[in-house]
Amino acid sequence: MREKIFNLPGVVTLLLALLFLVHLARVLLPGEIDIQVLATFAFTPARFGMLLDASGVVAQLNAVARVSSDQAQLAQFFLTYAPPSLLWLTPVSYALLHGSWTHLLLNAVWLTAFGAPVARRFGAIRFLALNVAGAIAGALAQFAFNPFELNPMVGASAAISACFGAAARFVFLPGAFARDPRSEGAPPKLASFGEMVRNRQILSFVGFWFALNLFTGLAGQGAGLADAPIAWQAHLGGFLLGLLAAPLFDLRRKA
Repeated sequence: MREKIFNLPGVVTLLLALLFLVHLARVLLPGEIDIQVLATFAFTPARFGMLLDASGVVAQLNAVARVSSDQAQLAQFFLTYAPPSLLWLTPVSYALLHGSWTHLLLNAVWLTAFGAPVARRFGAIRFLALNVAGAIAGALAQFAFNPFELNPMVGASAAISACFGAAARFVFLPGAFARDPRSEGAPPKLASFGEMVRNRQILSFVGFWFALNLFTGLAGQGAGLADAPIAWQAHLGGFLLGLLAAPLFDLRRKA
């Protein structure tokens, strides 16, 4: 029997297809409709900031207006256009939107590389739950660092970072890629934090992730990797969620 060239879990393939279809639909929309979609479903921290400290948001808006009246008008549009009832969807829905094809393609590469082993081990439902939790953790981290930020945040990077964090707990362990985690030949338990510290491969992997995010956070926009400043805080939130909460999503854990 011939091996498939691409042997991705079905849930990863479906998620990739969804991300590409959403972005294609946005590309085909008229510009004024697309910006309405962005204002409705992107995560804009200042919209939540208004609930806690409206004066801080107004001060930020005034600061933007002193630099550019056009940017201030756009920021005010993002603050006020969408119905409040949909606000609570945005900590998840932003992960389905991307700023450009380059942004989407980069995320697709990382999702393919690190989402696949996580999906195989955790199963489709728990894999999707991890991605949703990672997106929410990313939104919370972005809000915690920038509660008055007026620019909308989009992208699946925080959700994918959760896959990075979860993968760090098992991909370098012997037998990590057993096909069915519920079978007799099940993969090993997730590495404890003590085991991770003693494993050079895991430490190198985590170091690579932090170096990558440091580079993209500091130079990503200038290098043409993104059209807007990269929300590295959201990536960190997703990564820590995946790293810390992986046992909750693991099929191998005891009932």
